[in-house]
Amino acid sequence: MTAADDTTTPSAPSGPDSSTNRAPRRPARWAAAGIVGLGVLAAGYIGWTQVKPTIEARKYANVTDKVPTAPKLTARSGEKLLRIDPTRSSLTYSIDERFVGRSTSKAEGTTKAVAGDIALNEADLSASRVGRIVVDIEQFRSDNNLRDARIRKDFLESHTYPLATFDTTALDGLTGKLTDGTSKRFELKGNVTIKDEAAPATWDVTASYRNGTLTAKATTTAKLSRFDAGPISVAGLVSTSDDVKLTLQLTAVDPATNTIASEVTSRDERVRTGVSPSFAKDVQPIIENSCAVCHNSGQMAADAVRIDTAGDVAAISDGIKTVTQTGYMPPWPAGDKGVALLHDPRLSKAQLATLAAWSDAGGKLDVPASTKVTMTKQVAELLPRKDKTVRIKAYTGLETNRNDYRCFVLDPKLTKETYLTGYTFEPGVLRQIHHVQVFQITASQKEAAKEVDGADGRSGWECYAGPNLRGERVSSRLPADRKRDVGFAGQSDLVAGWVPGQTPVIFPENSGIQMMPGDALVIQIHYHFSKKPVPDRSGLSMQFDAPGSVRRMRVVNPLAPVEIPCAPKDAGAPLCDREKAIADNVRLYGPSGASNEAGLLGLCGHTPDELTAGFDGKVARSDCLLSVPEDGTITGVLGHMHTIGKTFRLTLNPGEPDQKILLDIPEWNFNWQMNYGLAKPLHVKAGQKMLIECSWDRSKDPGRSPKYIVFAEGTEDEMCFGTYSLIPDDQ
Repeated sequence: MTAADDTTTPSAPSGPDSSTNRAPRRPARWAAAGIVGLGVLAAGYIGWTQVKPTIEARKYANVTDKVPTAPKLTARSGEKLLRIDPTRSSLTYSIDERFVGRSTSKAEGTTKAVAGDIALNEADLSASRVGRIVVDIEQFRSDNNLRDARIRKDFLESHTYPLATFDTTALDGLTGKLTDGTSKRFELKGNVTIKDEAAPATWDVTASYRNGTLTAKATTTAKLSRFDAGPISVAGLVSTSDDVKLTLQLTAVDPATNTIASEVTSRDERVRTGVSPSFAKDVQPIIENSCAVCHNSGQMAADAVRIDTAGDVAAISDGIKTVTQTGYMPPWPAGDKGVALLHDPRLSKAQLATLAAWSDAGGKLDVPASTKVTMTKQVAELLPRKDKTVRIKAYTGLETNRNDYRCFVLDPKLTKETYLTGYTFEPGVLRQIHHVQVFQITASQKEAAKEVDGADGRSGWECYAGPNLRGERVSSRLPADRKRDVGFAGQSDLVAGWVPGQTPVIFPENSGIQMMPGDALVIQIHYHFSKKPVPDRSGLSMQFDAPGSVRRMRVVNPLAPVEIPCAPKDAGAPLCDREKAIADNVRLYGPSGASNEAGLLGLCGHTPDELTAGFDGKVARSDCLLSVPEDGTITGVLGHMHTIGKTFRLTLNPGEPDQKILLDIPEWNFNWQMNYGLAKPLHVKAGQKMLIECSWDRSKDPGRSPKYIVFAEGTEDEMCFGTYSLIPDDQ
């Protein structure tokens, strides 16, 4: 049984062998081979949860202003029947919102789509009836249209669950008779239902009745978490409180003498100021050069926000200002210390001002909304070809295994020597995929894979620390003195990887991964199932080039141990004992749950006591001084940690006069584990020292279960993990 089948991209040559007589296309794009390694990458659950189904900008920014239908009451003897007038009614949310680097403020949104009947008992108000109140929460609008789109799609999921309802169970404190000019204060008790989840709620109500019209203001506080709608957290950008204040303003009138509107005109909460720059001349070039490469359909960030037309851009004009002014977009976590890096996407002050002025003026268009917004030709040339696409056979995980590491063979069916010079990961069911690693295997290992592939009745096989296949390894082809890597990637024959937020890869400086006839790839997918698993058919598109003009590249994988004790207040928790925590890792991940950390402590010459001596209850640190394995040229670097990572640094020749910081990340963001190319590739000699340094901050995730953390595979474990791409001199 094989775990993959293949399709070819129509616009590209049909397979790797067709590249034999073609000059390789080598744009100046760097992306690290071996984005991740060791079968142990976990980009962080919080980061993973932000990778939601696509926000099609116009679809989720614009909604129909229809009034929902609510069950109608029939007046009984002695009752006055009233119906909610949506033109004079509303539901408003108010929540604490904090953007990174800014103080906490209030975010508010309002919908006028409210419906329902009220039957007032004229002789005894306590016997009055409140019918089901129905609110269209998809019509919530705030002063930021991107916020509205994200809430609709990612948190309220209001395209699927557009209606919220309230069913009354009691009117506490409402007494007396109905008379004109009556004002009352009381509690309205019942159940709120959002996203098919019901929860009890008590509203504080102030109501008055005059000239046949009932007006009321009702307030309550709810928790977003109760309805799986928050608290909202977009790592590196914004977070909210869990508590949200809801204010229901009602005006109800006699439906026999008043016409009840079936549509309402929404209020634009935004304040428009200033003269707008031209979209076509000023704004569109910025979007096409800096945003479209990630947000056009089919690109890596289209899963978050899709931008294909001018209308898509206008629909999120407020959000574009927000994410660019805060520095959240375009993403660039690397600091300014160290060597110059390629393709810094940060916008200039003038570009930021242009986008802000356009947003402030209302996001106006001077072109048709259907005008295509596409990446520039220069940017498009940085993407790899798709000479061959191979997908796994459909795989469905088990609900009982939320963190599922699964390996599959991807066979490009090579019949002659060729070089893998670029690739694009093609996700199937994106919300289920936490990260991906790709390993090179030989023909004999490919044969051995048949013994485990599908052995449990499902495609592929379970794998934590790499493919673990018998047979000759790719690394056995290298001279003996160059087989050993300073980390683990070289021993796993790691060649590629992907985490949410990664761009397609073209290897740098006319380099690639040498592949011989019969070689194949194994793709290891870390699935994280938060809902019932559905079949996945992810795959890999590959760019191949012929030998001769391509140089062999290898991935060097510096690592350091991880020793993070529990906070003092949690020290008594069972898994805060180091040995018990490691035993739990072995239970979860097999022998690698203990051996990885033990091996790294030995490799780096550290002890747990040494690394924890400076722990202050929050921040832990680690490092490892290693050696460059052979003469060659470093072209790019990458750093990786998990959710409580704080800082990362990779330094060549530390403490020496010629010290060079290759990568410094002063504020770790697990959503942006990026590849960084060196603006000037750096020649190194075997034996030169390379220092990897990491720190972690437990306060970044105060709600996690207490456990002593070491280097391991799980989402709530941690890593100090780097790679650098090295083109050996000897070739």
